[in-house]
Amino acid sequence: MPVHNGGSYLQLAVDSILDQTHKKLELLIVDDNSNDHAIQKLKTDERVEVFSSPQKGIVAALNFGFSKARYPYFARMDADDISVPHRLETQLNFMLEHPEIEISGAKVKLFKDQEKIGGGYKHYEQWINHQCTAQQINKNFFIESCIPHPTLLMRRSVFEKLGGYHDPAWPEDYDLWCRAHLAGYQFGKPEGGPLLYWRDYSSRTSRVAKRYSKQSFLQCKARYLSEWMHLQNRTRCLIWGAGPTGLKLHDYLTDSGIHVSGFIDVNPKLQGRAKRDKPIEIIEPNPKAATLRRLSDFIVVAVSARGARDEIRNALINAGLVELEHFVLAA
Repeated sequence: MPVHNGGSYLQLAVDSILDQTHKKLELLIVDDNSNDHAIQKLKTDERVEVFSSPQKGIVAALNFGFSKARYPYFARMDADDISVPHRLETQLNFMLEHPEIEISGAKVKLFKDQEKIGGGYKHYEQWINHQCTAQQINKNFFIESCIPHPTLLMRRSVFEKLGGYHDPAWPEDYDLWCRAHLAGYQFGKPEGGPLLYWRDYSSRTSRVAKRYSKQSFLQCKARYLSEWMHLQNRTRCLIWGAGPTGLKLHDYLTDSGIHVSGFIDVNPKLQGRAKRDKPIEIIEPNPKAATLRRLSDFIVVAVSARGARDEIRNALINAGLVELEHFVLAA
């Protein structure tokens, strides 16, 4: 548990781990240059060890904490969230019953102290809780991070083979997931209810730090999507979606050695136009299967509008195209 000024949330987070039904655990708290004295006020427990991070920042704190861990499984926890009592036992049993899964996440329940969670975040909660099987996560991997970072449970051997967390200009957790994905490791989540109450508030690090911005996340996604495509011997693609996301993805993929041959869009106003000097093919809504089957290049779908993404996926599948073989969703 990396902690930077955990404040009034810290004791609740710590208690939720110490009250786990799986009792054989150690809780390693890594103080990331806090100055609020919340760590010093914690109740004492023989299972808790507190360390001072040798460097500033969450990546250094995480890597240092894991270097001190003794058990063959690592679990993550944030200082402002709450794990349900059976979280660790459920995740550990899930991984023992499914030895092919090397990295486990869990379903979450988003909450705020006083306000209700807004519609967008509620939709995100529903989406992320639907990505449980390795197959579901593989197909949706480049849409969004399917593993909420504070729900992580992973095998120590996998963490070490991946070289731990890196410190890029984008989210350190998604960077680790991407490296694991490219290395062939499988992800999964146990079925059932949420195992973590995920606190949302305006000053949460993922809301305010630049490395967690949409722009940084898209850069990370494009970097590893291009690597994944190269591993599949694919060096060219069409991008479905000529909006801002599609254009940025075009730029990042091009910089990574992927040739984008053109765009696909449903907006008739783009008929006859070009973006980034690439042609835009207009496809009418609910296109005929024959129209989609004649698209020869691999398709990267960069449309994130609610409902539209699933419509595109279904249209491509109904036309006989195979996900991850002929197309991938990336927004």
